[in-house]
Amino acid sequence: MTGLAGAAIVVAVALAGCSASGSEDQDTGYSQPAPEDVEAPYPDPESSGEADQVGMTDPAADALSTFALDIDTGSYTRFRDAVSNGGYVEPSEVRTEEFINYFAQDYPAPERGLGVSIDATALPFRPDHQLVRVGISSAPADRADRADADLALVVDCSGSMGEAGKMETTKAALRTLVTSLERTDRVAMVCYSTEASVALEPTPVSEREAILSAIDELRPQNSTNAAAGLALGYDLAMSMRTEGRMTRVILISDGVANVGETDSEGILDRISTEAKSGINLISVGVGITTYNDQLLEQLADQGDGWHVYVDTDAEAERVFATGLTGSLVVAATDAKAQVEFDPAQVSGYRLLGYENRAVADEDFRNDAIDGGEIFAGHTTTALYEVTLREDRSDESFVTATVRYLDDSGRAVEASGTLAGSDCASTPREASPRLRQDLVIAMLTDRLVGGPWSEQVSTADLRAEAATLPEALDGDADVTQLVDLVTRATT
Repeated sequence: MTGLAGAAIVVAVALAGCSASGSEDQDTGYSQPAPEDVEAPYPDPESSGEADQVGMTDPAADALSTFALDIDTGSYTRFRDAVSNGGYVEPSEVRTEEFINYFAQDYPAPERGLGVSIDATALPFRPDHQLVRVGISSAPADRADRADADLALVVDCSGSMGEAGKMETTKAALRTLVTSLERTDRVAMVCYSTEASVALEPTPVSEREAILSAIDELRPQNSTNAAAGLALGYDLAMSMRTEGRMTRVILISDGVANVGETDSEGILDRISTEAKSGINLISVGVGITTYNDQLLEQLADQGDGWHVYVDTDAEAERVFATGLTGSLVVAATDAKAQVEFDPAQVSGYRLLGYENRAVADEDFRNDAIDGGEIFAGHTTTALYEVTLREDRSDESFVTATVRYLDDSGRAVEASGTLAGSDCASTPREASPRLRQDLVIAMLTDRLVGGPWSEQVSTADLRAEAATLPEALDGDADVTQLVDLVTRATT
């Protein structure tokens, strides 16, 4: 991986919607709601037992949990879009870490690089278990000091982009992006359908009207050759790379390829190869039809980038005017986390999420093994369900370490620890943001039919969620989460 200068990011903006099991709704493209769950109160803790340890890892056999960091948020906004349209997402599209990453956290920001925070609370339905939160935060971006950026926009101009207002949504998002850039930045654009071509040569943002005019000229055409669009996009990005400037590529597509290399493997191979040379990928989904969640999430993972999904005008503004431009600065490359549990203090642990981001424990300090990119001003969170031993001491039971490369390519590590005496005995005594993350974890567990489902009823989930807005001073995102929990479980 390279540092900030010359690193390219591909933003895949997919304009489409949910693919889900069940009876199909021809108007929205979403599956109809699943049958309502049978509700029951939290069970008597005495009824818990060996079943609570299902899926837990004994640290005496494996004390280490290692994974690449991930700041994606697309899975949550996909869920929000589906529920708002009367449907639901398939369990395979639910990624706990992406739900949590969408929301604000309360971790202190380091002055540079990455910082580590750890806290915990007893689970209300399994009081002998802890929910441990490992938070990673990056230093905020200094817009005044960032290098100038060269952006190569790669736009899907296939016929499917004419459906459901996808092309108009694309144009509006790109206008928002262009108007948020600095005059010294540059923009180029590729348009692809059956074939790919350059629609705008590199142009300084000081000539903003020329860029906006090229965006206005975009029209849906024929088939979708995503591989050709990506290839030309990467080629254009490489040609724009200049010492002292940052190069980024933005791919706008519904993620569905039907001409050329139509399988994800061929596209992913190119993305992975270019990521090793410093060209990274951020995938952004927008819209409600024929959306390939798996492909776009894999593109972001393989390209060490960022996967988001834009479902509303407000989200487009948040991503393109703030999130994307703020993410031009990379705080850490090849970032990995390793969490170690003390077998003398812990009898079992389970990581919630990060299923497709696992790294071999022995590769944690192998900087040749790919990690994740963390952009300035972002946070990412890992949650663990942990069982502490009754005869534990007051010493720390968990140590979390993050390893990454800074902008000079130097390996840096930061760590945090937590002792059992520092865990909250109930969620009400915990940080409000940890309570927020508990509700999110309870929600995603129910969406995938996880191990908590038999102990946490929909009524329990709604009641726990209802306490959040007051605790978090009416945070609009959290208030919306509470509404979505109610709608998704009724």
